[in-house]
Amino acid sequence: MPRQIPQLMLGTSPFIGTGQFGTKACEYRDRFFHDERAMKQLFIASARQGVNAVQLIVYEPLVNALTAAIKETGEDFFIAATIPSGRHFERDLALIRPLKPAIIAIHALSCDALDARIEGWIEEIRALDASPAAATHYPGATIEKLDNAGFDFEVYLAPVNPAGYAMEPDYESTLKALETTDKKIIAIKPLAAGRLKPTQSLFSFVYKYADSVSVGITSEAEMEETYAVAKETVL
Repeated sequence: MPRQIPQLMLGTSPFIGTGQFGTKACEYRDRFFHDERAMKQLFIASARQGVNAVQLIVYEPLVNALTAAIKETGEDFFIAATIPSGRHFERDLALIRPLKPAIIAIHALSCDALDARIEGWIEEIRALDASPAAATHYPGATIEKLDNAGFDFEVYLAPVNPAGYAMEPDYESTLKALETTDKKIIAIKPLAAGRLKPTQSLFSFVYKYADSVSVGITSEAEMEETYAVAKETVL
């Protein structure tokens, strides 16, 4: 098991402009993915606001930005890295290795499909002294399958929010899976890709099912508001 997982992490989905953000996806990708300095500044701002944990999607611009933030601040970031696909697993593993991530997650597309390469990838992750994690887009089905398959995962990354957004195949099966597994849970999409406002009731709900929450942030003002509410909830 990794050193204690921080209860709050800076998420990086907005930095790559994932489709969940709808019409804002391209705007976010232009603003962040193509501007390492903009990402670096948010990493630094996050650390200054007391959140030096990052759920980092392993793309070179994001890795470069976090590396620059670490060099500028000397901050010891807790890194939960997600390999973005199985096609370039070894390349991406080599890319993140210098940052010594505490957790490395295999992408949901591979985990949901019970990819035959999972066991080998877990061994490679453990060789870096990191804890293996599984991301899933179908937590209500996949978590039980992974548990039953006996894979040596320590952590699951799963969508958790009171609206049931992206909690596939359905809200009820997802909550049951989260309650049943003995693995640590990092909640992703807690604000349903910007569809929900950060409130104490929202974070109370998410923390009922998750050990840590990863929140995508696009501005320092948004960060200040969201972190304040999350911290009030867990204190």
